[in-house]
Amino acid sequence: MNRRQFISYSGVGLAVVGGIYIFNPLAQLNTTVRGNLRNHVKGVDDDSLEIIYLASLAPSGHNTQPWTVKIMEHNHWIIGTDITRWLSVVDQENREMLLSIGAFMENLIVAANVKGYEVEVAVVAKTLQDKDIIDIKLHKGNYLRNFDVNKIKLRRTVRSNFLKDELSGEDVRLFTESNSKSFLYYARQSKEGNYLAEGTLLANQSQTYRNSAQEELAKWIRWSNDEIKYYGNGLTPETMEIDGIARWYVRNFYSSQSALGTGFREATIKRIQEQVAAGSGWLLITSKDSSIPELIDAGRRLQRIWLEVREKNIAIHPMNQMLEEVAIRHEMASALSITEPIQMLLRIGYINDYPQPVSPRMLLSKIIL
Repeated sequence: MNRRQFISYSGVGLAVVGGIYIFNPLAQLNTTVRGNLRNHVKGVDDDSLEIIYLASLAPSGHNTQPWTVKIMEHNHWIIGTDITRWLSVVDQENREMLLSIGAFMENLIVAANVKGYEVEVAVVAKTLQDKDIIDIKLHKGNYLRNFDVNKIKLRRTVRSNFLKDELSGEDVRLFTESNSKSFLYYARQSKEGNYLAEGTLLANQSQTYRNSAQEELAKWIRWSNDEIKYYGNGLTPETMEIDGIARWYVRNFYSSQSALGTGFREATIKRIQEQVAAGSGWLLITSKDSSIPELIDAGRRLQRIWLEVREKNIAIHPMNQMLEEVAIRHEMASALSITEPIQMLLRIGYINDYPQPVSPRMLLSKIIL
């Protein structure tokens, strides 16, 4: 069997999520990737390190982890972004980067509240290319939020083994009841659900066979343990859910150029076809407009629901390719009769066994400036 056949039969070319995903704590990876994250930053107190660490478990496109934290003075920080971690091909407007910053902020605020801090937030970015985004100040007080931070640590993206069961009415309300104007749910077998499945497949085909998008993806895949430990970000065989002998093979024989091969691309599209045919349905997140504060708020709302679904065995799989392809995005809003900007497209559904998080995380010394 030649290499191309191996790729196709093993399913190595897994669907890679466009937009936010990821993502998180480590299982199955060498613990040094995560074990000493807090020990590499001097002059920052333990509370701050723990808060920033928990914030860093947020999702981001291709797991680039675009956030930075500039320490201005004690409990006064600027949350920003590193231009080297932008996705300039599939996220030219930095829309998804700001959604990721919003998810980071939700984690940060929750973690700070648990430690008794109130958080004062001011958006300072004026353009989508500004590197300083949010000014925050932490105020210690009597406020103490009761929240299990293990929800932050255990959140992950799931891509495989979705059941085809419909969401219960109670679980649909979990997503939509308090967010009826900004969270829209479409069952998989509905007219809208079929449209989103077909559109997602089409958008993935467009990106997979466009060299610039595939080259950007290849840049962020970490095939070996050495790469994972060195970078602490990007997509790994574990996050792409490559199992068994296929995982061993790609760890030992793949390079950054492997994702550009025909076999990998063909297998990716095959896996996308399987994915869009499974699950309960699709969840869209909209916003009032596409301003910086609204994008950050949309990211916070995404993270808020993501922290609640694991206990219900509901998986979330961001599939934003329709939104990344401009022509398809415009048609999508019209086809669904949605007037507000669509910011996220999520495939959701029940799973029998919720897997542990496996995404690597960068050392805090690479985040804190």
